[in-house]
Amino acid sequence: MLLLGLLIAVFDGALSAMMAEQFPARIRSGAMAIPYNLVVSAFGGTVPYVATWMVASTGSKLAPSFYVMFLAAVTLVVAITAIRETAPRRTRAAGGRDPEPTRQP
Repeated sequence: MLLLGLLIAVFDGALSAMMAEQFPARIRSGAMAIPYNLVVSAFGGTVPYVATWMVASTGSKLAPSFYVMFLAAVTLVVAITAIRETAPRRTRAAGGRDPEPTRQP
C-alpha cells in the first residue's frame, strides 16, 4: 500500500502542476476546476453502471478492464497530441532571452 501511495503521489503532483500550467493565472482556478469536475462526474460517476452492464452483457468479469484500457488509450492519445509544453512561456515570463517579442495581454 505504501508503494502504491507513493506512485499515486508522484502522479498527482505532476498532474496538478501540468494542469495549472495549461491556463493563464487569471482564469486558472475556474479553467481547471470546471472541466476536471465535469469529466470526473461523467466518467467516475457512471463507472459502476457501465461495469455492471458490461459484465451482464458479455458474461465476462474482465469486461470492465477493457473499458479502463480504452479510456487509458484515449488519454494517452490526447496527452501526446493536445498538451503543449509551457517551459518557453515560463522562461519569457521570468525575463529570459527570447528571440520573439513578448506580447503583454
